[in-house]
Amino acid sequence: MPIREIKLLKDRNVAILTFSQAISQLGDRINNMAILGLLGLHATGSTEYGFLAFWTVIPVAIFGPIAGAISDRFNRKYLMAIADVMRGLIVLSIPFIFKATGRMMVVYASVFLVFTFTVLFNSAKNGVVVHVAGSRDRIAIINGLMSFWGRIATGVGVFFGGIISDHNLWRRFGWEGWEVGLSVDALTFLTSAILILFLAVSGEYIKPKNSSARINYFSAIREAIAFVRQRRILLHSLMAAALISLVGGATYILGIVKLQKIGHTSTSQLGVAGGIYGLGLLLGSYVAGRILPSREYKHLWNSILFLALSLFGLALTTNLWVLLPFAAVGGFFTSIGFIALDSIFQKYSSAEYLGRVVILKDIVNALTFTLTVLLLGRWNDILASYVGFATALNINLVAIGLTVMLVLAIRRFLK
Repeated sequence: MPIREIKLLKDRNVAILTFSQAISQLGDRINNMAILGLLGLHATGSTEYGFLAFWTVIPVAIFGPIAGAISDRFNRKYLMAIADVMRGLIVLSIPFIFKATGRMMVVYASVFLVFTFTVLFNSAKNGVVVHVAGSRDRIAIINGLMSFWGRIATGVGVFFGGIISDHNLWRRFGWEGWEVGLSVDALTFLTSAILILFLAVSGEYIKPKNSSARINYFSAIREAIAFVRQRRILLHSLMAAALISLVGGATYILGIVKLQKIGHTSTSQLGVAGGIYGLGLLLGSYVAGRILPSREYKHLWNSILFLALSLFGLALTTNLWVLLPFAAVGGFFTSIGFIALDSIFQKYSSAEYLGRVVILKDIVNALTFTLTVLLLGRWNDILASYVGFATALNINLVAIGLTVMLVLAIRRFLK
């Protein structure tokens, strides 16, 4: 790691925030593998996997605005610690409750609660990041550093989570792998909470002063929208967030389907592509702290341009090995784009509105991705009945890429 990053980690608050996040993300990935292990043993069909994804997404839409208002009213440091403790306790309780009831709905309810507290945690974290950064020009550097270590933790968590959650490894001791995985995950959450309590922080971005935030769903949304409308850079960045999610949704519902159905790509080959994409994410996190400070807005839109171009690569071929460079580039610019987005919203939002404004961005991301997947998937099936499945996939990939580039061209012309 370069000297500048090592010097940053000598700051106690930066080190605590960075590694508490890495430990928490390590646990998240172990949790994911443990839940998949549980589903593999007890699920009766593929529907259960769809339910799992559903319960991880809806907390943003249902609880997000309220979480944002709460983080704009109370001490954000303690909210982060409380959220981590609650996540740890919920995860720890899943094996006991599931064994007592034998019902998968208990698992879905627990997952929903865990991700609800994750929304609160992420909302509160933004203010802590701004405070720990000290200078607004250091916000992107801190975000890049946290993302870099988070990506490493994610990879390690997926790898070891798969090993830990292997039921054959633990049955000789009377345990199931998923139980062990969830227990380890609970330990990471509680460790993260303890580390956060050692943050030596105070000030308006930690505990907002004179906040008028009302803990009401629709009031929180209205207040966030009113704040964003007064700041052009935030309003345009919301549009950028929607474009990134549009490209992500199109890649998911069109690109992956094309590789599997038309290119006959195996799961293991997709795993290779996912690994290359992950390396791109890691490299993007590393580079972000060097190129983004004071230029977050410029690089945000540059990232969207390259992400749109990657859709043309998906349309041109089904050869996975030809597409691997596109996967690396996609991961690289996705990482830079999201770090730039977080930094812009943290940099240009006031302390008393930060939680609600950032949640508004997250809702835009979630809704755009979900609607893209649902509507584009349905439209592709309709178009396929006229022109064929492969042709429909290519047409829609090109159409989404051209649409994004048209928006970028109009924005540049109006500018």
